[in-house]
Amino acid sequence: MDTLIGPVPDDWQTRQLGECCDVQPGPSGTTLSSSAYVIGGVPVVKAGDIGPEGILSSVSVDEETAKRLRPRYELCSGDIVFVRIGRTTRHATVTERQERWLLGGSCIRIRAKQDISAEYIACYLTHPAVQEWLAEHTQRGVLPTLNGRKIRAMPLVLPPTAVQLSITEVARAIDTKIRAHKDVIQATQALRGLLIPQILAGNPVLTEASVSRDA
Repeated sequence: MDTLIGPVPDDWQTRQLGECCDVQPGPSGTTLSSSAYVIGGVPVVKAGDIGPEGILSSVSVDEETAKRLRPRYELCSGDIVFVRIGRTTRHATVTERQERWLLGGSCIRIRAKQDISAEYIACYLTHPAVQEWLAEHTQRGVLPTLNGRKIRAMPLVLPPTAVQLSITEVARAIDTKIRAHKDVIQATQALRGLLIPQILAGNPVLTEASVSRDA
């Protein structure tokens, strides 16, 4: 069977994302304005908070505002948050750390229905063909925009549940290796920062073997 991501086994399905997930755009500017932001309140996720390392938060709202925005704009572990305004191919998965944070106006939340693996959908969204689809369906302008209607209509290729789980296990193992390699790189960079001043100050040059051992 031919699909957005290429040929797949005949027992796989193709559906629209909106059939399998709840797609919720963030609040409008009248519902949540920048004047509502406070220091030390409930975190709100904006487009700029979504990156390769996951989800951060740069702004917050008070409890009264948060209560008004819940449950419609509340985030739960496993939700996928998309950039709606800006770099619309970016997304990240909500972890337990971000449980009960709030969705910002420049984002869209995707919440998988019970019979669908949220991890599989997050993996599917990284496929080059899917990334290209998102880019093609982004409205061009001063600020590129991707609306909820387009996201709901996105073709979603669904393998059987057991295959979904196998795919996510492999993806999780790869992600673990990536994180481990990043840790090694950071540790080696830190070691270099310590050694270079000593070397340039005329201290004895360490051998390559000792540097490798220390790293």
